[in-house]
Amino acid sequence: MICSKVLLKLLVVAVAILASQPLRAAGSSNVLEGVWFRCEFAHSQIPPNDDCRMLDDDGFQVVDGIVHHVKITNSNETKCRHDRVGNCFLKNQTGLSAERTEIGPIEFFKNTALVTWLGCTQKYSLSNFGSFIEIVPDQEQCWWTPDKRYFISFYQQPLQLVDEE
Repeated sequence: MICSKVLLKLLVVAVAILASQPLRAAGSSNVLEGVWFRCEFAHSQIPPNDDCRMLDDDGFQVVDGIVHHVKITNSNETKCRHDRVGNCFLKNQTGLSAERTEIGPIEFFKNTALVTWLGCTQKYSLSNFGSFIEIVPDQEQCWWTPDKRYFISFYQQPLQLVDEE
């Protein structure tokens, strides 16, 4: 079971990641589908220095309007930040497997991403840099919003899901 602090961080990152999709009106029949991962060599205020070619092993998948946390289970990559073997993978790598845990439903609005949690709504701005997208919380932050930017990229390869426990 994911503790509430970790779940909160996952929700914030999930919304930031998913908000970078081409925007559609809430309630649209075009559900945002896909898998997104943070850039491995980005930091909380600094964009990646590799154009986001290396991805972190934690990410998100949207299926039928539901956000899921995904965790890669079979990466053997040795060039990860802090020399942690398997905690990252190349963006074009195929044959990856992941565990998946449901987080919950998500909605999007044109030109902004709004996340409401525990009575506070957080607004995020989006900037497309081609190989990655930067997600930045508005100046007026909810008490639960980390003061950090997210740099994310869409993963286009097939992802094999392992049985959920």
